[in-house]
Amino acid sequence: MEPIRISSPADVISYMGHSLGYWPQESLVCVALDGKALGPTLRVNLPGTEDVGDSYAERVAHAVGIDRDATAVLVALFTHKPWNKGNAKPFAAMIQGLKNRLLAAGLLVHDVWIVGPESFAQYDGANPTTYGKGTPLSAIESSTVNAELVYQGSAVAHSDTPAIPELFAAVDHDAVESALRDIATNPDQNLHAAYRLWTDLIDNEAEPTHDQLVEVLAALQYVGFRDQILADIPGINEPMATTLFGTTAEAPQWDRIDNSEKLLRKLLTIAAPTHAAPPLTLLGHICWWKGRGTAAANYMHVALTFDPDYHLARLLDQMLGAGIVSGWAQHKNTAYRNNH
Repeated sequence: MEPIRISSPADVISYMGHSLGYWPQESLVCVALDGKALGPTLRVNLPGTEDVGDSYAERVAHAVGIDRDATAVLVALFTHKPWNKGNAKPFAAMIQGLKNRLLAAGLLVHDVWIVGPESFAQYDGANPTTYGKGTPLSAIESSTVNAELVYQGSAVAHSDTPAIPELFAAVDHDAVESALRDIATNPDQNLHAAYRLWTDLIDNEAEPTHDQLVEVLAALQYVGFRDQILADIPGINEPMATTLFGTTAEAPQWDRIDNSEKLLRKLLTIAAPTHAAPPLTLLGHICWWKGRGTAAANYMHVALTFDPDYHLARLLDQMLGAGIVSGWAQHKNTAYRNNH
């Protein structure tokens, strides 16, 4: 793949959307730079109030600083707040505090932009109450970077909410319950067979039959089988704890993770609400590995809606609430974006 060459603000903002995989809403987005090379992209929700003190800027600066190779940062505010002539700059104190924190950490803030529903502009300028000249968002669609990334197969979704159109499309509650009864007659043998089936479907990218989906979904109701699958998905021979938290120095097999994601989504087509929590939780965990925290949180919300006591979903939901980021998503050599 040819290096991406960014030469305009429209290129930068377009790149942010492609890097995240969706168009941010009410978000602060930071792209780290290692010299002229693009580093990780961080997105956090904008604070609900202008009066946020120092804690918000400190948390953002700390997250950006995780990339030890970073030397500078590009920043953009995506907001529907009015920012045209006659309105005060939104989050001015927060932006200044963030710049100070980043500079103290040795990170130069190259540029800050503000992106609204119809246009974008340079946030900083000689006059602290005004912006640079506004540019229509249509310029992003026609930017060089957008054209290159679209050509390479990248797309920008409207939001980070996971689309689950397959959910309950062809529910087969009775078949899954029957499979569960069959597994109970000889758990060791039947779960081992289900594991071989899972591995075969993932590694060979085979199209599963209805009966195969039933067998795998039934097996996922067993916690031990679910954990075995979760540890196996990345396809690397590392301790389970480091794999689950994405803290290995070696990048996972992202293609294998993508194959697992496709299969899990197919399981949702036959999953009744009583059987849906395991695949939903694993899908959320995959999103978390990829650094897509909002999508992961949405999956956890749906899983806990169907089973409020599902322990793994509750645990992951607490991790997301604490702002914990997957180790793989924090480093360019292991991050999903840089490996695709």
